[in-house]
Amino acid sequence: MNTPVPRLVGRFLSPYVRRVAVTMNIYGMQFERLILSAIGDEKEREKTNPVGRVPALILNEDETLIDSAAILDHLDELAGPKSALIPKSGPRRRKTLYQLAIATGAIDRAMAANAERRRDNVDEERLERLLRQSANGFAALEMELANNDYFGEPKPGQADVTIVIGKSFLEHIFPGTLLPDKLPNIFGLSDRLELLEAFSNAGID
Repeated sequence: MNTPVPRLVGRFLSPYVRRVAVTMNIYGMQFERLILSAIGDEKEREKTNPVGRVPALILNEDETLIDSAAILDHLDELAGPKSALIPKSGPRRRKTLYQLAIATGAIDRAMAANAERRRDNVDEERLERLLRQSANGFAALEMELANNDYFGEPKPGQADVTIVIGKSFLEHIFPGTLLPDKLPNIFGLSDRLELLEAFSNAGID
């Protein structure tokens, strides 16, 4: 019996959908796409996740994974500990999870800012605060990268994937919020990784 090809739900505009796609590309895992908007397509999204969020990864007719962290955990398990982008244990795992917490926090702040500016009565103070906190997160990650080539030294790991995708997302929706002279290491990392097929084949759409 043939194993069905997983279906990834969501657009690559979502950094959480995109990081799943890029991770699967890095691992050489096939997937199909079910392109649903994170803003529209509510009823369709609720068929795969009752709270209507993306991404979801439909493994087969009986099993669907929701939430990008849970999906990445499954993908790491399939890839095996030697190839997994998040270390299985020890100080390197704790460091990666710390960096991912900052990165996803910065992404969430950017998403909240994007939602705020869509309101009829925009709270400018809240909007400024959300963008400041998002930028603060990337500034902290810039210090984490320091003089290393990758967060996942000696090769890119999940922190690299998520941080680069988060940076590209924030640049896309709020151009000028992040500046290359303030984040030279992260911008350099982004320039290198976004050229890889794993990233370019899952470009923002």
